[in-house]
Amino acid sequence: MYVWVLHFFLLWLGPSNAQPPAGKLRVLLFTDTECPICQKITPRVQKLADEYQGSVSFELIYPTAQLKESEVKAFQHEYKLSLPHRLDPKHQFVRRYKVTTTPEVVLLSATNQVLYQGSIDDQFYQLGSYRIAPQRHYLKEALEYSLQGKPVPLAYTKAVGCLIND
Repeated sequence: MYVWVLHFFLLWLGPSNAQPPAGKLRVLLFTDTECPICQKITPRVQKLADEYQGSVSFELIYPTAQLKESEVKAFQHEYKLSLPHRLDPKHQFVRRYKVTTTPEVVLLSATNQVLYQGSIDDQFYQLGSYRIAPQRHYLKEALEYSLQGKPVPLAYTKAVGCLIND
């Protein structure tokens, strides 16, 4: 019982600057097959997963209620994604991590503490506005700090993309 209360309390607090404990980090990418920003950004997350293989696990979360497994497989094939995935049609993960947008990333410690949440990078800085290439790589920065056992200086950014509907 105590563990569940502590777990709920940590989730309720949201992103934290606490140092990550030793162990494997997890990245959850909330994505959608129809969102143009997801289509643009998701391959970059695959590259990060390849780069950090062994020290960080990555997983794609698809929160669209009507989405079929066949559509996810087609999307992952089209964008050359080998990351594991799960469907979240009842929004269990969406609610747990208070995610509102796709694409939105959540970096978790080995004890499921949120270390960073928000945009992957700053290429899309508001709806309809984007840079040719990102200038700042928020997720990569958070991964580097976390893997060094340091607190993430920028633990939250506002994700820009497609709203997750109930």
